[in-house]
Amino acid sequence: MPLLLVAATPPLATWPAPSAASEGSALSVDKALALAFPKCRIERSTCYLTEAQVKRATELAGEALPSAIVSRYTATLDGQRAGTAYLDTHRVRTMGETILVVVDNHDRVGRVELVAFAEPREYIPGRAWYVQFNGRTLDPALSLKGDIRGVTGASLTAGATTRAVRRMLAVHQVLVTPPRTP
Repeated sequence: MPLLLVAATPPLATWPAPSAASEGSALSVDKALALAFPKCRIERSTCYLTEAQVKRATELAGEALPSAIVSRYTATLDGQRAGTAYLDTHRVRTMGETILVVVDNHDRVGRVELVAFAEPREYIPGRAWYVQFNGRTLDPALSLKGDIRGVTGASLTAGATTRAVRRMLAVHQVLVTPPRTP
């Protein structure tokens, strides 16, 4: 049964809304989804990627996926898809981080929210750092060597998060975006 989340937050056009990441802590998945998709119906699903999908997503992301199992949240408003979000759990230095990557209906990052962080809190970048992902697509500029700024004192977090965003955009492209014909 789909989960209905209703939040008294501004529409997507006013992103970024402040989040717990700006205070050096993580949001719950439900709060992150409510910020990303106000007044939307959200359905959680677990996707089991085929070998071919894993291979394609790996090629698109530029690195191997940590798992063929993906947590996906599809948001709808008035019967229309409002966006899709994915959870990515990965290692930063020696401990884990989980982020929620929201992808809009144009295959762009809508927002990135920190939902779990086991490293020391001082390694969490401020909210302004996460906002730079908004509107980004899966292209070579989506990297620390491209348009994504690094973070002094949190360089491993910056790298791990950037790679996770690339992976989730690649997974989205494999799962949701129809293949483009030449």
